[in-house]
Amino acid sequence: MSDQRAAPPPSAAAPHRGFRGTCTTTRTACRTCGSARLALLVDYGQMPLAGGFLTREELGCQAAFPLRLARCEACTEMQILDVVPPSEIFTQYSYVSSTTRTLIDHFAAMGSEIVAQEQAAGRLVVEFGCNDGVLMRPLRAAGARVAGVDPSDVAARASRADGWPLVQAYFDASSAARVRAEHGAARIVTGNNVFAHVDDLHAIVEGVTTLLEPEGVFIFEVQYQGDLLALVQYDTVYHEHVCYHSLAALSRLLEGHALRIVDVKRIPIHAGSVRVTVARAGTPRREAPVVGEMLEAERGWRVDRFPALVEDRRRALKALVVELRAAGKRVVGYGAAGRSTILLNFCGLGPDLVEYVVDMSPLRYGKYVPGVSIPIVPPETFHASPPDVAIMTAWNYEDEIVKKEAAFLRAGGAFIVPLPDVRVVTS
Repeated sequence: MSDQRAAPPPSAAAPHRGFRGTCTTTRTACRTCGSARLALLVDYGQMPLAGGFLTREELGCQAAFPLRLARCEACTEMQILDVVPPSEIFTQYSYVSSTTRTLIDHFAAMGSEIVAQEQAAGRLVVEFGCNDGVLMRPLRAAGARVAGVDPSDVAARASRADGWPLVQAYFDASSAARVRAEHGAARIVTGNNVFAHVDDLHAIVEGVTTLLEPEGVFIFEVQYQGDLLALVQYDTVYHEHVCYHSLAALSRLLEGHALRIVDVKRIPIHAGSVRVTVARAGTPRREAPVVGEMLEAERGWRVDRFPALVEDRRRALKALVVELRAAGKRVVGYGAAGRSTILLNFCGLGPDLVEYVVDMSPLRYGKYVPGVSIPIVPPETFHASPPDVAIMTAWNYEDEIVKKEAAFLRAGGAFIVPLPDVRVVTS
């Protein structure tokens, strides 16, 4: 499908090396359209890998890499310029989708909904980036045949435990061809919160076109650039997320591969995402009116305000934590997701200010937040000796956390919610 590209793959400048010798590259052209008109929005300086949680033995050899957020002036794709090899990020990936009830319920509903919507019972549904199978299980329960594509050890363990087939590889035309040879063409290809992780977006789309039935659809969810801007989500920018999509940029990318967006749905997951439905250009499927409406709304975004808003939130959070610590208050973090790594490092909140970060994932217990070297502890530690204040580093799950930790609030504890504005939540 390479002859259908709207533009050649973006180029990369000379490589440079991180602290552990990992070779990184700097993008000089847009991943979506190939334009060199990349306008810098935020320079984070040297940042660790957001998901690279460390053992005690690894604290002395931490890696950090440049992190710069830019936006293409030609197609509006927002993206980071500095690329860390996927093998450095995803081979020992510690993110597990089933950690929160919010995600479990979300994907349970999605699985039954898309199988019914696309009449996919008994048909093949392929998910790339299937992680621990949080969507695979409801897809199977709804009657679909399933297969996964994912390079991580998390996915490998889940596929063995649950008994669904997995191609342990990055998703592209080659791995898609392997799935098709073994299982046939797919009625639905889906990839959720993964479409932002890949440096070569065209390779993913070529995988989709390789695998999809003529009348099949590509349904994916991804954080939406409009919500990133509106909520000032500077903490969701990290090396593992190379792109932050607008609908306009996605349209341009997909059209170059004879695909078109036929529907889009705003969803609250991950503090603002979209579920996009894509069909082959030649199919008679009609485009939902919401597609045009959202494209028109995107033309009015005030992206120029974003850098100043980021700096304002960054300074406000640091000042509040410093003030609390000066008053003798114990401060911790709540939620060791990728967001927390960037937020703590970018705001200069180290172990002198933040005692520990509590998390629900056993994969992270006993490890440390990279860069700031703050220990990660289980919920039992938080409940046994409650702090005075917890920074809600997983603020996108605020409702769930407040409900879960009602006793902490009733006992006089407080949460700092860092975004979209810095505020304090008490009982």
